Amino acid sequence: MIEFSARFSRLLRPELAADELASGAEAALGGAGRIGGGFLFATAATGASAFEIGRVLAERWPEAVLMGSSFQGVLAQGRVWREEPAAGLLVWAQGPVEPIPVIFDPADVVIEHLAHDLLEAAGCARFTSRDLLLLFPDALASSGLEALLADLIPRLGEPSVVGAAASGLAGASLAWFGGEEQPAATVGLGIPGGALVSGTRVQCAGASRFASPWLQIDACRARWVDRLDGEPPLDWVRRQLGLEAAAPVEPYLDRLLVRLRDESPREAEGADRIAATDAAGDDFGDFVERYVVGVDDRRGSISVPGALRRGGQLAFALPDPDRAREALRAAVGALPPSSLLMQFACRARDEALYGDVDLESALVAHSARDRAILGTVAPFQLGPDARGRCRVLVHATVLAALGDR
Repeated sequence: MIEFSARFSRLLRPELAADELASGAEAALGGAGRIGGGFLFATAATGASAFEIGRVLAERWPEAVLMGSSFQGVLAQGRVWREEPAAGLLVWAQGPVEPIPVIFDPADVVIEHLAHDLLEAAGCARFTSRDLLLLFPDALASSGLEALLADLIPRLGEPSVVGAAASGLAGASLAWFGGEEQPAATVGLGIPGGALVSGTRVQCAGASRFASPWLQIDACRARWVDRLDGEPPLDWVRRQLGLEAAAPVEPYLDRLLVRLRDESPREAEGADRIAATDAAGDDFGDFVERYVVGVDDRRGSISVPGALRRGGQLAFALPDPDRAREALRAAVGALPPSSLLMQFACRARDEALYGDVDLESALVAHSARDRAILGTVAPFQLGPDARGRCRVLVHATVLAALGDR
């Protein structure tokens, strides 16, 4: 069993923040000599001070494995911390089993070598669903991420893969490992599963509902949908949002999503039925969900990130705060007993969904009771779809249980 502790600091001076984080970790885990390593989650607003915090920690714990990255926001103490310096530290004790550091450049990685190195470091032939792979890719270097993971994960076995996009204030994330900067790298941890007998250490909670039937994509270009079931997509959008024919759509883009899937014989038989559900019984099926990121009023088109093809299917979706609350409670309740929860939340779920930036983190903290919680706010998350495949998720919260009770 791995002993974890989650610490948090808002102190501005790096040496004081590092001391607050380290003192709390040492008190929780039994002294400086028991610290095996840690991962620092810093807000982008912390800037280069995050490196300095890591440097001070490395001097204090010279034998520890230390790494970290910056994110749009950090979740801690039942709150969201954004646009201000703040840092959370996931730290673990030395022992026969410890987390494995993960670091690679997505643009220059040999998948076979990476998989071999991870399995060798773990001392096993394959990972199981009890094992967690926490990954934090740079948000600006995430092109082709799903394809990369689709190649990597089967080579590792069946690990549960979760994570979130790392980002900086004006560019790449401030990722580092062992005191050295790692620009555009994906960093993370491989965490052995421990004593979990059944169930899963990962749950995904959706926050949207279908706002249209499945529609066929009749015409599209790269990142643009031009025709849906014989009509301009913006005609559908305005009907779903209850807008007049000439009303602007841009003010509503933060709450307008689409679900995409390729048509298949199984789906054709079931028409609009989605067989799989998330922990709250909500639709979380065989599709990917993306935000609408732009409109072209002249053509009546919408811009959607991701692969599009003529003949594919698209359905509109809208945020649903009641469903989001139910899904969060059910997701926490479905996790096995643990000492710590990692919470990876979407940046658009707070005020846009609830009207309150801290409500979701407070809901999770209440449901988690005495578990410690540490997490991030990011443009996208990594988590399993209904078939267990790792996907890029938006407008979702991903939860992972670490440590045994």
